[in-house]
Amino acid sequence: MKLSRISALGLLLTLTACQTSEQLQESILAAKPATSSIKMAIARDARDFLADPYSVRDAEISYVQLNSSTGIHWLCVKANAKNLTGGYSGRQALEVLVRDGKLVGNVPNSPACSISTLRWQPFPELEALRQL
Repeated sequence: MKLSRISALGLLLTLTACQTSEQLQESILAAKPATSSIKMAIARDARDFLADPYSVRDAEISYVQLNSSTGIHWLCVKANAKNLTGGYSGRQALEVLVRDGKLVGNVPNSPACSISTLRWQPFPELEALRQL
């Protein structure tokens, strides 16, 4: 499992680099909101990924972009959650790779999530983990 995450990490690092800035902007303009199945998969995986998934607050999810060079979809998630010492660490960004509707990797604090033209929406499905 760790090897596949490392491979996905390498793929993600080249994800936005393979696109020209024009292609990236076209992708952002054509982006669509994440489907409910993608949102639920991210929320499900957050239980394993976060130190305290039940403390998530201030969650947002970006629209889903297509990297036309690779055929891979990607999106970003921003949220604040408690760390291992029990304190909130501030909003962190995570780039998520999606292929054929399935999550295939992620990059914590990806520069792609700082692109000012990304469109965002609230992500209450992730915040709902605290109600479980």
